[in-house]
Amino acid sequence: MGRRRRWSVVRRRLILVLLLLLGLAPLLPVTAARAADPPPPPRRAFVVGISDYAGGTRDTVGGAGDAWDFAEALKRAGFAAADVRVLVDRQATAQAIRDGLRWLGDASTDSTLSVFHYSGHVKQLDGDGDRDGEALDEYLWGADNQLVADGELAAWVKRIRGRAWIDIAGCEGAGFDDGISGPTRLFTASSAEHEKSFEHPDWRNSVFTHLLVDRGMLQGQADTDGKKRVSIQEAFLLAEREAPRVTANQQPSPQHPVMRGGDNKQWYLDLPKPAPANPSPKPEPERCFLICF
Repeated sequence: MGRRRRWSVVRRRLILVLLLLLGLAPLLPVTAARAADPPPPPRRAFVVGISDYAGGTRDTVGGAGDAWDFAEALKRAGFAAADVRVLVDRQATAQAIRDGLRWLGDASTDSTLSVFHYSGHVKQLDGDGDRDGEALDEYLWGADNQLVADGELAAWVKRIRGRAWIDIAGCEGAGFDDGISGPTRLFTASSAEHEKSFEHPDWRNSVFTHLLVDRGMLQGQADTDGKKRVSIQEAFLLAEREAPRVTANQQPSPQHPVMRGGDNKQWYLDLPKPAPANPSPKPEPERCFLICF
């Protein structure tokens, strides 16, 4: 009988310990099943649009409008306000453009997506003024009528780490691809190197940026696959198709947008949305039986 009594006491103690552990279980620390998701890669953008030029330089119709539409597209794509710099009109001096390009390079990392957009006048000069070996050079035309050469632009862009999208809305825009385009650098321009680019007074935009950004991205008209996301390439295809039609009657010729570089993948300004969590399984319904008498 003593042995039975001792076993009964041990069994009761074991039951008490088990109940205690079960009661404390919700309070015990739980080791994460997987590491926390890494933070999203940084995205930064520098946007320039000039409608108002100093001195007697003819103003543009859509430069500033292009910049604000571009900034809106970045905002909707989730770019943080602190990571987007916008210069419009008299703010966009040649030196301010250089400073913004320096910031874009300095702020970049191997995982950064960097964006540079310019909309305004372009000056094309022969004589290899920037000594980059080209007989014909293109220049970004600052609001103060000072110039930034294509070779200098390329040097600034090559300082950018990670991926970069360089977008030029201006005459002879493709001429700025002075070694810029490559697998990690996507280059787009409103017209070929020997073509003018045009504006639309009713749109208050350049033709190219209105098609690419306003219609293609903001209005979602370039969403050809129905995924509710518009890639840069999808938006460009819309602009590439429509710009020659819109400018068909312009002199000296219609404009034909140009895209070069990239890695044969679709590039997006926004980050992919996380997949929805698997819903909790529904409990099986109770098995009920109709009892007939």
